[in-house]
Parts: sequence; structure tokens; C-alpha cells
Amino acid sequence: MRFKASEGEYEVRRGLAGGGAAVYARVLGKTDDQVFEPLEQELGELLVELCGASGKQILRNHSERGAVTGDDLRHWSLWSQSDIPAKQPSAGKGFSIPKHEAAFHLFLTGSDDSAIQLRKSATEAERARGELQAAETALKRIEGLMPKDLGRNEVEEALERVDATLSAMTSQYDARASALKDLRRQLAETTDELRRVENDRNHSRSMIGRFELLDEKYANDQARLGGTSEGVAFFQELPTVDCPLCGTPAETQVDPNDLRPAAPSRYRAAIAAEAEKIRALRVGLLAALQHERDRYDDLKARTSKLAADLNVLQNREAMVLNNARVEFTANPKTLALRRSELSEQLSYFDEIQHLAAEIDRLKKASVRKRITVAREGGAFGREVANRAKELLDAWGFTAIQNIALDDGSCDLRIDDRSRLSYGAGVRGLYLSSLMVALMEHALEKGHPHLGVVVLDSPLKTYADPDSTEEHEVPPATVIDRFYGWMSTWHGRGQVIVLENEPIKPETAEALEPITFTRIRGKGRYGLYPLRDGLNNLPKAGDPEIHEDQTVGDEPRDNVTGDGEADQKTSS
Repeated sequence: MRFKASEGEYEVRRGLAGGGAAVYARVLGKTDDQVFEPLEQELGELLVELCGASGKQILRNHSERGAVTGDDLRHWSLWSQSDIPAKQPSAGKGFSIPKHEAAFHLFLTGSDDSAIQLRKSATEAERARGELQAAETALKRIEGLMPKDLGRNEVEEALERVDATLSAMTSQYDARASALKDLRRQLAETTDELRRVENDRNHSRSMIGRFELLDEKYANDQARLGGTSEGVAFFQELPTVDCPLCGTPAETQVDPNDLRPAAPSRYRAAIAAEAEKIRALRVGLLAALQHERDRYDDLKARTSKLAADLNVLQNREAMVLNNARVEFTANPKTLALRRSELSEQLSYFDEIQHLAAEIDRLKKASVRKRITVAREGGAFGREVANRAKELLDAWGFTAIQNIALDDGSCDLRIDDRSRLSYGAGVRGLYLSSLMVALMEHALEKGHPHLGVVVLDSPLKTYADPDSTEEHEVPPATVIDRFYGWMSTWHGRGQVIVLENEPIKPETAEALEPITFTRIRGKGRYGLYPLRDGLNNLPKAGDPEIHEDQTVGDEPRDNVTGDGEADQKTSS
């Protein structure tokens, strides 16, 4: 099937055996041999977009709102042979009635249901009841923890008294800390200075001990060197004699160098030089020792003074602490525990208040209030009803006095009677007039609509010779006038009628209907045109049709009436 809409031409392909529909498209104004390109879009979504219904919200039921779908468009445009005369509401039956009614009013008024308040769903109400039960259980638990006959005011007053006591104690502690701040700073500085001076004093005392030990060493060295010098001098005065025992000469017993006259003098000169060096070192050592003793005395005096100053500061601190004794008999720890207890009780009161408010809210939320959706067509409904009356007048029903559109049932009331109260043939034609009038109205006002109405055998039931229905207008008159209207109709949109009732030759010449001949080579064989070159026609009971026997060629207009060229939709 091919149809044109907006600036594109679309082709819908679907297998005769069933399955999904594939959509292809090409731009209008191109050559006829331009290839259709696959369109990655569902057919229903495409129809909704082309009809201008994208983004529109309609009620699915009283608790759910959703976007317009292709089914909502097709319901009010495609009418089968059994649906047209059926004695059922025009919106259908079952769970689809609310959304079909919403779609009807969208076509009629152009306004969707996005502003309509939804009714709570059963799931939401059940969830609210569960939350309500949990809140009530929590409230009972908290009330069980609270002492009986305990008021919020009592807890607040007690908490205020505890806070006042703690604040006073804190202020007193702050005042004491402020008074002791400078004193303790002086204590810290004096303590640090005393520790430093004591370290220096101890170091000086250690240095004095080391210097004294070194001085004693120098004195011992000088005494030892003096004794050695005297011994060498004594040895130098002794004569050289042979061994009194054996008479061996001295030259053969000792180093000859030691017997030289100059050797003892050199020994004594070396000893004298060493003694002089030690004497000089001892002079410097004694000066350093005296300096260190003077430094030690000074540090000792400073230590005594700093110790006295520290003792004074400590006495002053003790005096300040004694003068700033606590004036409260309460224990801060006990007060802190009491405050925690009172705060917890106060939070219980807050939680009880919160739970009470939540319980009230959940009680309301758990109730599913019935919501009445009132849609009024107003002037739009009047226009559609008047247009339907014009169509019925053109079809021969000239005796109708008044006609109105019932907003609640989305149907016509003819002469103050519901459409469904009439016979099958009449109510089928009344329904047909409503669908054509609704399409023309929607397209004229720019409201969403499929732009096409398909009526399968709208005259069949009315013209049935076996019908026992009483006809105010003869069936032949209605048939002729219906076809006559179609041959001259130039309204908006497209009307496709599949009908078996015969057409007058003069009307058929103007209408140019497509007749399904069921004869090979004569006109159009059926709804699905035969492919060129197909010889073996399938019969009942034949095997499944294969690809080389598939029915269908280039789609053609399959209409018995259409509207203005710029509003026409081909199929």
C-alpha cells in the first residue's frame, strides 16, 4: 500500500501470510523510478507523527496516561462490515474504551488529556496502605518508649533548665580559663627558661670537672718529666766503668751512641721542651677553668632566681584556682546524661508529630477516589453534529429534526434518541456520517486525525432484503443518494467504501469505482491485484502460495470516493 503525506510518499509492505509491516519512503517530486528506501520506524509511530499527534497525551484509564498510538487513530478510521451495524458503543468495548474516547475528543477539540488529574492506581493505593501500616507500627513503638502523662512542655522546660546550668558552668570555666591564661603562659615560659638554664649549669659543672682533671694530668706530666730530667743529669755525672764482675768494657755491653757525651744533653733538652709545652697549655687551661667557674656561678645564681620565680607563679596559680572554685553542686557528667535523655524524649515527640502527619497523608493516599472525566465538545461538537446532519440529508434522511453529539458516549443523538436505539441499517449509516464528519472537522481545524475513513459495506445491512427493519426512507433511495453524494463529494480527507450494492450507470460514470471482477484479464481481480504473468490462480485447498505465485503488483487507488487533491491520501 502506498500513500502520500506531507512531502513524502510511503510504501507499506506486509506478507499475505501475516507478520509485521515494513515501511519504505521516498521524497515527493522525484522521478517515478526513484527507489523506496527502508524507514527505521514503526508504522504506528509514523502515522502518529504524520497526523500531528506526536507528544499528545490521552488517558488509557483513570490511573494511566500515555501517548497516542496507531491503534487510537485506526479505531476511528477503519470500520469493518461487522462493526458498522453493531449495537455497541462507537468507542468499542472492554479496556480500550477510555483511550478510544480520549482519542475521539483529541480529534474533536485538538486538546489532549495532559491536564486531567489521574486516579491513583490499585498498586499505588496498596503501597500506601503498606506504608500506613508501617507508620502506625512505628508510632505504637515510640509511644511505648515514652513515659505516660509526660508532656512536651515539661520536657522542653527541663531541657531548658539543664541547658542553662551547663551554660553557666561553661561560662565559669571560660572565665577561669581566661584568668589563668596569662598566668599559665608565664608559668610555661619560666619553666622552659629554668630547664634551659639548669641544662647550661649542669653542662658548665661537667666542663669544670673535665678541666680540673686535665690540669691534674698536666701537673703529673710535669712532675714525671722533671724526675726524668734529674735522672738523666745524675746518669750524666756517673763515670764509665767496666763490669765489676767480669771486667767487660762498657763499650761492648751498650749502644755506643748512648755513651757519647752529647746524648744525655739532647735527652734533657727534649724533656725541657715538652715540659715547657705542658706549662703553656696549663696556663691556658687555668684561664678557661676560671672562666667556666665564673659561668657556673652565674648560671647557679640564675637557676636559683628562676626557681624562686616559678615557685611564686605556682603559688599564684593555686590561689587563683582556689578563688575560682565551682559554685554548682551538680556533676557535669550527670547533667550531660540528663540532657541526652531529654533530647531523646523531645525527638520522640517530633517523631510522633511527623508520624501522625504521615499517617493522615497515607490514609488519604490509600483511598482511591473516583474521578469523573468530563470532556465537552462545545462548539466543535455542534459543528460535527451539523455536518453529520448535512451528510444524512444528502443520503436521503431528510426527516431528521435535530441531531447532537453526545460527549460522554462519543456518539450521535438523533431526534433525542441514542444512535444505538435505531435499527442495524440506520445506525450503521448514522455511524458512517459521524466518522466522515469527524474527519472533515479535524482536518479543517488542524486537529490530529488519520485523514482517511474506510467503510466496509455501510449500505449492506440497510439494503438487506431479508431485514425486518422498518425503513422510513426506501433502501434504493438511500443507495442512489449515497453513491450520488460520493460522486460529487470534494470534502477534506479521503473516504474509502467497500460495497456490493449496484450503482446506476450514470452515477458510476461520474464516480469511476474500482470493481473487483474475480475474472482474469478483466478489470481488477480483487483487493490484491494479480501479478502480470501469473497463470495458475490459487484455489481453496491448494498448497501455500510460493514467491513466484505471490499476488500483487504496483498498488493503485482503491477508493470509491476521495476528497480534495491536496488533502487526499492514496492507498
